[in-house]
Amino acid sequence: MTFQLKYFDARGAAEVSRVLFAIGEQDYEDIRYQFDKATRVAAEFTAAKESGELKVNFNRVPVLRTDDGVTSIGQSKSIERYLARRFGLMGQSPNEDALVDCIAEHVGEIKQAASKKGFSMFTRGKSEEEKAQARKEWFETDFPAQLKKLDTMVTGETSTSLNEMNGFAVGKALTYADVMIWSMIRDCSPTDQEYTAKAAEKCEALEAIADNVSSDPRVEKW
Repeated sequence: MTFQLKYFDARGAAEVSRVLFAIGEQDYEDIRYQFDKATRVAAEFTAAKESGELKVNFNRVPVLRTDDGVTSIGQSKSIERYLARRFGLMGQSPNEDALVDCIAEHVGEIKQAASKKGFSMFTRGKSEEEKAQARKEWFETDFPAQLKKLDTMVTGETSTSLNEMNGFAVGKALTYADVMIWSMIRDCSPTDQEYTAKAAEKCEALEAIADNVSSDPRVEKW
């Protein structure tokens, strides 16, 4: 059976999983529910909910149906970790597995902090001026500080020098941790890329990791 990844026709919470499929060079069915631009209704998504095929994620997406044709998995991070383990991207030992997981959690917390800052187009209860100020604070102060903490952690806990790292966050090979770092500072929204690059410019370890992932032929192809 072929894997099926079910999500909307957008990057969002399924994009890291799609990149992991690309790195794993694994064929899968990329099911993307389309929204009607006029009605903002996704008829196929509604039908999938009604059929029960999304119940594992409380009628939300993403949902991954595995290659056994029976098991379905909900929650984007659970899907990502499952795929990372299937494709050998969680390190070469239990200790490396734990460090990869630790770094992925740190990245997730940073992304949550950005969301809580409240400057996205979906933020309610704030004026445009207030959102602009929150965005400025995030990219000029909060985000650089968070990235520096992660940069220090990666350098101090997983290696003794940048040269020893060879562009990997953990161990001597590409892992899910590298993909998560790359996703945060390189594969972000086009409107945020310039500001993200500025925030990360002093984080040598993170930049080296992101460069390494960006230059991977499987990621370039994706």
